[in-house]
Amino acid sequence: MVMIKTTQERNETAMQAYLIDSSIYIFRSYFTLPDNWHSLDSGYPTNAVYGFTGFLLELLRNKQPNYLFCAFDESLGSGFRHQLCPDYKANRELPDEALAFQLNACRQLCRVLGITEMASTIYEADDLIGAVAKKTRNAKAQPVVITRDKDLTQIIEADDLYWDFGKAPPKTQRQVEKDLQLGCQQMADFLALTGDSSDNITGIPGVGAKTARQLLLHFPDIDAILEHLDQLQDLPIRGAAKLADKVTMHREQLLLARQLTTIVSDIDAAPELDQIAWQGVHAQAFELFCDEMGFGNSFSQRAHSLRARHNAASW
Repeated sequence: MVMIKTTQERNETAMQAYLIDSSIYIFRSYFTLPDNWHSLDSGYPTNAVYGFTGFLLELLRNKQPNYLFCAFDESLGSGFRHQLCPDYKANRELPDEALAFQLNACRQLCRVLGITEMASTIYEADDLIGAVAKKTRNAKAQPVVITRDKDLTQIIEADDLYWDFGKAPPKTQRQVEKDLQLGCQQMADFLALTGDSSDNITGIPGVGAKTARQLLLHFPDIDAILEHLDQLQDLPIRGAAKLADKVTMHREQLLLARQLTTIVSDIDAAPELDQIAWQGVHAQAFELFCDEMGFGNSFSQRAHSLRARHNAASW
């Protein structure tokens, strides 16, 4: 039996754009699923591709989106942040051939599922999502950012949603800020103050999460902190007497860190809303893809159901 959305359900999702931080969900599968599937051609494991396929099919079934975009990372050493700071993400190993195969296959998967995908040698996936979110808002649609990466909270605005699909319900800006104990727009400043070990970004020594939150409670951003260094000693913060000296001593490092942690949202090459319209599953290409990945007919029924629903909704 084919389920068709009601008029109300279609109207509710018609102007939502689902913007996916692909790596989060690819690596979730890479680290949790066994190597039960292998490419027929290369012999490489395809467990991450299998998990990402299930994730995308479930999202498509659950939301039947009109607009959908998957962002990928390709700027592994070549991005503008690496030009600003050679140590940026130097603690991360580049993917080996087997993992690189799966990452490329996930991009191919998006194409056969009719989903717009993009990677850049200059910008990271976060930047691409930030840019598409901005264009989505300009087109009077609602961005739904699908991730669990705290870095992306900085792009969440009043009418946006932040959603770790399959793990928690979508959150509004107010709910995200309650969790963070920060304004979303302050996240880049917070990470610059504390540092971000996952990206090999150094913050101000001696300034931890609690101190950074207290600073950003009194000042909106790093610029305001730097403009009012003479006031830091009077703040009700432990170690306040030495804060101004710490910030002054590491001023340039702090400003560089803020450049590294700030998501770029002005990218001309990023697609417009009408360019991320979901095209529906390309049936034959998807079946061939599943065969090559060693999935057999594991996803055939789910893809068939999606095609039927997409065709019905197009009428």
